[in-house]
Amino acid sequence: MSKTKRQRAISDALGALIPHVPFLDAAEIRSKANQQHLRHLPAHIAVLLATTSYVRHQYTDYDDLLEDGLDRDAARYCVADEMEATITSWGGTITADELLAAPSGSGEHDQ
Repeated sequence: MSKTKRQRAISDALGALIPHVPFLDAAEIRSKANQQHLRHLPAHIAVLLATTSYVRHQYTDYDDLLEDGLDRDAARYCVADEMEATITSWGGTITADELLAAPSGSGEHDQ
C-alpha cells in the first residue's frame, strides 16, 4: 500500500525526532500525528505534539494525577522529567522544558 505525501512526511519527521522509538509506539504516534485536527500543522510539529500526548498518557501517571485532583499544568509539570527520560531512551532530544512549552490540545486524550 502506497503512503500519501503527508504520511511519508510524518514518518520522516518521526524518524528524525525519535529515531529509536519502538515499532508499536511509532505506529501509535504516526496515527495520532495523522489525525484530522493536526493536519493543518507541518509534519514535524504534528509529530512533536502527537509524541508528547502519547508519552504523557502511556508512559507516565499523568491521568492518575488528574484523577487525584491536580490541575492539568501541575500534572504536566510532575511528569515532564519522566517524559523526557522516555523520549531520550528512544534517541530523542526533546527536553522537559520543551515538553512543558508544547501547546495543549495535541491529542484526543489531552485534558
